[in-house]
Amino acid sequence: MRRSLTQAAATLSLTAALGLAVSGCGGGDDDDAGSAAAKAPPKVHWTLVLDYQPNAVHAGIVRALRAGYFDDAGIDLKIVAPASTSDALTQVGRGKAEVGLADLIDVARRNERADGATDGSGGVSLVGAVVQEPLSGILVSAKSPIKVPADLAGKRIAVTGLPSDVAVVDAIARRDGKPVKTKQITLGFDGLKALDAGRVDGATAYWPADEVTLKGLGTPPRTFSLSKDGGVHYPGLVAFTTPAIAKEQPEAVKAFAGALEHGTRDVIADPSLGEDAIGLEYPELDAAATKAQLANYVPLFGTDATAGRIDDAALTRFATFAAGSGLTKGVLTPAELRGTPAG
Repeated sequence: MRRSLTQAAATLSLTAALGLAVSGCGGGDDDDAGSAAAKAPPKVHWTLVLDYQPNAVHAGIVRALRAGYFDDAGIDLKIVAPASTSDALTQVGRGKAEVGLADLIDVARRNERADGATDGSGGVSLVGAVVQEPLSGILVSAKSPIKVPADLAGKRIAVTGLPSDVAVVDAIARRDGKPVKTKQITLGFDGLKALDAGRVDGATAYWPADEVTLKGLGTPPRTFSLSKDGGVHYPGLVAFTTPAIAKEQPEAVKAFAGALEHGTRDVIADPSLGEDAIGLEYPELDAAATKAQLANYVPLFGTDATAGRIDDAALTRFATFAAGSGLTKGVLTPAELRGTPAG
C-alpha cells in the first residue's frame, strides 16, 4: 500500500539500523535475502488518469490499490480524476501520466488517426479491460408509455453532442431491425435533468451509474442498453498506455494488467470488497449510490476467466460496429485497436 513520507523515513531508518547491527555477524541467509532483493526489479511510480470522477465502475482498480496488488506488482500507483472526459488520452499522450482509462470508441478513433504526433494526440496501446460490455444506453421514465426501443420513434432524445451518441441511438431505437426516426436534442451533459423535468422523452447515458442518478432525482428509470437492446458487445471501458511504455516496460504493463484482473475478480466474487475499497479511498462518495451502481456494474465486469482481459473476438465485434456506425472510417484490426509498441 502507499505510505506517507514519515512512515517511509521511519522504515528507512529502522532498516539502516538493523543493517549496522548485523553487519559484523557473517553472511548466511541474510546474504541470500540481499541477493534476492538486489535481483528484484525497481518499483515504478505510475499515475493513472480515470475516465471520469471516481465511481463504482472503478471498483476493481481501487480494490487492487487498497489490497496492495499494484504494490506487490512493483507499481507505486497514484490515481487522479480527469479535468475533462478527454483528459486521460491527452495526459498519457503528453507523458504526464503512464496509464489512462477511456471508452474503446475514443481509443479506436485516436489510433485510426494516429500519425506519430508528439502533442498528446498520438496512438495508444491497450493494457486491459475495466468492463466487458459497453456502458452506453438510453434512459426513459418508467412511467412513460415507452416500453420497448421501437416506442422511441418520434420521441425527443437528449444527446451530449458526441458522435458516439448518434450511433447509440441508431443501434437501440429500432423496429424490425431498422433504426426509427427520433428527435435528437443536444444538451451536453444536462440530459438527465431534462428527462427528470419532462423536457425530453429519453436521454443517452452511461446507464449503470446514470440510472442511479436519475432515480435519485425522483424519476424511476427504464433502461435500454447498447448491449442488451442494441445487441452490441465489446469492452466499453479500457486501460491504455503509450506504445513507448508498452515497448520499454513490458513487464510493468503486464504486472499492471495482472493487478487489475486480480482486483476485478475480487469484486466479482464479493461486491462488498469493491464497496469497502471505494468508501475508504473516496469517503466523500455516497455509500448507497456506490452500492446501487455496483449492482449494475458487477455483471459487466465479466467472469473470473475474463475479468480485466481483452480478446480479439471482442475487438473484431467492436470494429464492425464502429465502422458500420461511422465512428471509424474503416474496420480496424485487433492489432490496430490494441496499438503497437514504438519501433
